[in-house]
Amino acid sequence: MKTYINDCQKLGHNFVSYVGPYSHFVTSDPESIKDILTSKTTRHKSKLAYKGLRHALGQGIVTMPDKEWQSHRKLMDVAFKISKIVEFLPIFHKKMPRLFEELDKCHVMENSYDVLVHCREFTMSITGETMLGRDSDKTTVNVKHYAQLITSILEYVSEIMFKTTYQFKYFVKLADITLFRKQRKILHFLDSIINEAYKYYSNEIQNDIEYLDHQDIAVAKYLNKAIESNILERELAISSMKHLFGASFETTSTTLYLTILMLAMHPEYQEKTYAEISQLFPDNDGGEFKMTYEHITQLTYLDMFIKETMRLFPTIPMIGRIAIGGDIRLSNGLVIPEGPEIMINIYNLHRNKNIWGPEADTFNPDNFLPSNVEKRHAYAFIPFAKGMRNCIGMRYAELSLRVAMAKIIKRYKFSTTANPEDLVLHNRIALHLANHPPLTIVKRKQLS
Repeated sequence: MKTYINDCQKLGHNFVSYVGPYSHFVTSDPESIKDILTSKTTRHKSKLAYKGLRHALGQGIVTMPDKEWQSHRKLMDVAFKISKIVEFLPIFHKKMPRLFEELDKCHVMENSYDVLVHCREFTMSITGETMLGRDSDKTTVNVKHYAQLITSILEYVSEIMFKTTYQFKYFVKLADITLFRKQRKILHFLDSIINEAYKYYSNEIQNDIEYLDHQDIAVAKYLNKAIESNILERELAISSMKHLFGASFETTSTTLYLTILMLAMHPEYQEKTYAEISQLFPDNDGGEFKMTYEHITQLTYLDMFIKETMRLFPTIPMIGRIAIGGDIRLSNGLVIPEGPEIMINIYNLHRNKNIWGPEADTFNPDNFLPSNVEKRHAYAFIPFAKGMRNCIGMRYAELSLRVAMAKIIKRYKFSTTANPEDLVLHNRIALHLANHPPLTIVKRKQLS
């Protein structure tokens, strides 16, 4: 990631680089990105960049070739309509007390990594219920353990995606039976958990108290209908569910954590966000209010704050495409031939001074005032990608983040001695911090 940032500063927003013998066209130019993401020839995911993900989690919704992906995406879109996602709101509310319980124990922290862990556990609990229909309060394995298992799997995926050694199949196969033997066992366990959900919805398993009474909203229920209709193979349904699990778990928890850090580092913006939430929910309820979809749409400053966090710290900082079936001609006259990898550098796009001005690296929620948004290129801000293969879980992530952050901000005040410049970033599929800054958490009702 550091290499791509430095290359962009030296070479501009469109350039070619090499990883070993493999050429990459790298762009953080919004018009070029629009050309790529709206082209029919570049609906295919990068072969090299996503090779490790396919190896670890199998062929699924994130990695499938274009034609297979189109039919599969149509099947899954039904479960991710906004009308369906709104039905998840009671689950988001139900899982907040456990997160509050953990954050209530945090006070003056020299290292805030535990807050990220708590965010992961919260995300794990809502993902299990919304995706599989399993009630995490009733499962035999506690949510902390599940979160640790998923974290371990994603670390494994990151290793084989970003280390060039593992691009050679014999090396990765050897690593699977030695270095990553534990992770492979965890993946088999996750397969069995997902497959069990499909069996439950096929009535092969009955009267299991771990499943929700209102399981009709679970994503697995929709996929199982496709399995029973012979539209979808069970193996592919399992792989796609792993893709959804990993993406939801990693991106949502990371954004929650980074948003908390930005609140702590920018007290003036934190108070503006708190004032907006308090105006809508004036009771001294410690963040235990209930939110509707209409409430969420009214929290405009919170929306700006979260978007600014995702601008500076996009949880997926790079995405890859490849042209198949013909060359692609960009609006600026460049022609990308069929074959080379195409890397869209979202991190540098979101800090492009030609778009965001000389203070592009500075945190400022006003970047998302409607008047400022109207002036910018439509592809200047793409935390969930854009075009045909945008993130299927975009609305899911937006709602869960806003519910959680509204309640957290109402309950706590955050502060830190660290600055944004102190954060050292790594790309480990999702954006990771190499160091976790100090953080102080105080419950609002304790403030005088």
